[in-house]
Amino acid sequence: MNLATLSIDGIDTGVLEELKAGEVSEGKLIEFKSALPGRVDGEKVEFLADVSSFANASGGHIFYGIVEQGGAATEICGLPGIDLDAEILRLEATIRDGIEPRIPGVISRAIRAQNGEFVIVIRIPNSWIAPHMITFKQHSRFYSRNSAGRSEERRVGKECRSGWPPYH
Repeated sequence: MNLATLSIDGIDTGVLEELKAGEVSEGKLIEFKSALPGRVDGEKVEFLADVSSFANASGGHIFYGIVEQGGAATEICGLPGIDLDAEILRLEATIRDGIEPRIPGVISRAIRAQNGEFVIVIRIPNSWIAPHMITFKQHSRFYSRNSAGRSEERRVGKECRSGWPPYH
C-alpha cells in the first residue's frame, strides 16, 4: 500500500484495516505506535526523532493507536480516553517548537477505527530544506531513516548538511 498517493483525508478506517490485514511493516515510510508520546522529556525527544527522521529522508506516516509486533501492524487499538483536539495541538506544537528548521507541510488527522476509538496519523513530508535537527532541551541531533527505521546521523555542521539533497 502506498500511503503517499492518498490525500490525508483518504486515509480512513478501510485503510487502517488494510494496514492490519496486510500486516504492513514499519520501515522507511511508516511507523506504528500503540500510544501517544507522553509529556516527559525523553518521550518528547523520541517523538521528535521519529518526525525529523521522516522529514530528513523520504517523508512518511506515524500512526498512533496501532499495535505492532515484529514491526507489523497487528491490532488497531485506538487511543481511548483522550481529548483528540488537545492531543493533536500538543503534538503539532512539540514539532513546531522542537525541530529546526521548521518542517513545512506536516499534517495530522484523527480517524475513527472500527472499535469506535480514534487513531491519529501524522503525515510528514520529505523536506526540501533538510536537514532538520532536534533542538529540544539541548538534544541537538539529526536523524534519518532507512529500510530498518530511524537512525541517528553522527555528522554535524557542513559535513552533516552535505549528506542531504540538494547539498551532495
